[in-house]
Amino acid sequence: MSIEDRKVEHIKIAAREDAEEGSTLFDEVQLIHNAMPGFDYDEVDSSIQLFGKTLSTPLLVGAITGGTELSGKINTMFAEAVERFGLGMYVGSQRIAIEKPETRWTFSVIKEKAPTALKIANIGAPQISRLDEGKVLEWVNNAVDMIDASAVAIHLNPAQEVFQPEGEPWFRGVVEKVRYISRSINKPVVVKEVGNGISREVAIALAGSGIAAIDVGGVGGTSFIKIEAERWHRNDVGELSKVFQGWGIPTAISICEVKSAFRGIILASGGIRSGLDGAKALSLGASAFSMSRPFLVSALQGRDQLLQLMERTIKEFKISMFLTGSRQVSDLANAPLVLGPTIINWLSQRGIRCR
Repeated sequence: MSIEDRKVEHIKIAAREDAEEGSTLFDEVQLIHNAMPGFDYDEVDSSIQLFGKTLSTPLLVGAITGGTELSGKINTMFAEAVERFGLGMYVGSQRIAIEKPETRWTFSVIKEKAPTALKIANIGAPQISRLDEGKVLEWVNNAVDMIDASAVAIHLNPAQEVFQPEGEPWFRGVVEKVRYISRSINKPVVVKEVGNGISREVAIALAGSGIAAIDVGGVGGTSFIKIEAERWHRNDVGELSKVFQGWGIPTAISICEVKSAFRGIILASGGIRSGLDGAKALSLGASAFSMSRPFLVSALQGRDQLLQLMERTIKEFKISMFLTGSRQVSDLANAPLVLGPTIINWLSQRGIRCR
């Protein structure tokens, strides 16, 4: 199957309700209501600075797609929406555009439609692991120039690669390549997972690499184990996927795992489905959050549906700030909260303090 066909398949399967798996455990994070915030709702300031850009709300469109006609249409809608609301966005893996320049427009349209928005380029760890240093920098610079990116993400997806029919589970030397990229380019580097979470141990390995941020990409949203198993249409792979159902670290816990070992920026993704979830993520230690599947589904329904969802998510986040007495986004880090037993037990056994 061609890489273009695979991209279309990913979109179609990811848009289905059964593409999700596991729990983020945000249901075990209870923010405490503040009945006397001490300021008016219209005084809430939800803006932040991230990678040299001002965001009206610490919300990003997650890494989703690129490389096909359908992807180009979706990315156009995303770009127009984030430019309108003053948000940011990742792009999907840019490998296809680097290897097949005729697909480059499906990414570069973002540069045209979102000239002032925060844009994050995206390349895969398995691919950079097999490239020499000169070729790695060529890929990174190509990806950055393609969308006029303010930062570049390197995605870690070992579970997806193991289950993918065309998978490339190549991760030898990735930390060294990440370190080389971080020290060789003048853009912030983000290392991100795609749905199985990042542990304290991985955060420790990345802490000395010079990267600016870790995106936890935890369990609770779209499962690429399920998506790739569905693409196989084989019973043996389907049975394997059932064994690994829910594999990984729930998003709420992964934030705590990373925070315990990494002093840089933490980005939250993986099953975040509302502005309230985003506020909970920031209360645990994240600086911003992203959503992928909800925006994909709404974009497939049309531009108006995407804009409505984005506007609602922004409002949900601001209401969450107001009802916790958080006048500025940074105040969420000190908003009182109660954690549920699963989170408490996990952190206790791992010897981690989340706040």
